Amino acid sequence: MGGWGGQKENEVKMTTKILKGLCSNCERETNIEVATKEQVINVRKEPIKVSVEVHRCTECGDEALDPRATTDPFDLAYREYRKKHGLLQPEEMKSWRKAHGLSQVETARLLHLGTATLNRYENGSLQDSSHDTLIRFAMDTQNLMKLVEQSREALSDERRKSLLESLKEQQNEYCTVESAILANVANYKPDEFSGYKKLDISKFYNAVLFFCKEGVVKTKLNKLLFYADFKHFKENSLSITGVRYAHLPYGPTPNDYELFYATMRSLGLIEFVETIYPHDIVGERLKSIKEPDLNAFDTRELKTLAAVKVDFEALTAKRITDFSHEEQGYQDTKNGELISYGYAVKLNH
Repeated sequence: MGGWGGQKENEVKMTTKILKGLCSNCERETNIEVATKEQVINVRKEPIKVSVEVHRCTECGDEALDPRATTDPFDLAYREYRKKHGLLQPEEMKSWRKAHGLSQVETARLLHLGTATLNRYENGSLQDSSHDTLIRFAMDTQNLMKLVEQSREALSDERRKSLLESLKEQQNEYCTVESAILANVANYKPDEFSGYKKLDISKFYNAVLFFCKEGVVKTKLNKLLFYADFKHFKENSLSITGVRYAHLPYGPTPNDYELFYATMRSLGLIEFVETIYPHDIVGERLKSIKEPDLNAFDTRELKTLAAVKVDFEALTAKRITDFSHEEQGYQDTKNGELISYGYAVKLNH
């Protein structure tokens, strides 16, 4: 069957079914045990655990990967390693590049990388951390504009002019909408209701993109943002986004959240996806179109966002709503009233 290696100490294996199959070691048809197995793969000298499906001959014990498997264990290990170390996934690089209409050749020239190197990264090879930092830097529109302006040998004059016009249009649209928001709904000074911080619209947008990568119900998203800001205030005496939260029927919610989300939708940052729930109930999920710019956050803020996402990952919108209703800050306020960040010290989370 082509040995995958015997079961290691402390290795978890769960049999799913038995089927007939050809064992290359026995050289005949035998009973094959299909099992999910935890395998340790060393990635840059770091052990990474992944779950793989293996076929094991019940007579000779020879094991091999499922020949029909579409996932590569090393690809799974690389993905887990990237996630653990905050590196970009291949599809994140590719989607960003395509969003700006850049070819691999153009992007590689702008970043002073080899085209073959960028191609390998986009197709699953594990990137250097320095290259990852460089790509993240370019993901910021202003930084990309500087690269386009400065790297005159990377693009033709016509192509550079066209790309700069497109980037400036995006930037102007973003700035215009941002100014409107700041003037109309976020023109407040840092105080107890903003976590002693002025609204940082960039951090708010990127926090939304962070929580919406796989799609999330609006009700749950509002609670994730609340817990991220209040948890960070509790631990650091400062909120992440500077957003104010109000007491609404479904729990603590970013004040004027509908305007914020509608703006993000108009900017092409998120999309509203209609979802059909049991009993033909129609709901709406918010899903990121653009990858979050994690450079917008410092290390402590990223740690808080990640912790909140993990802690509430398994909770439905209803469960996290019920949980938030138990917060002292919610119980001490009435519908429509702002919730002071002073209540962060009593946060159940």
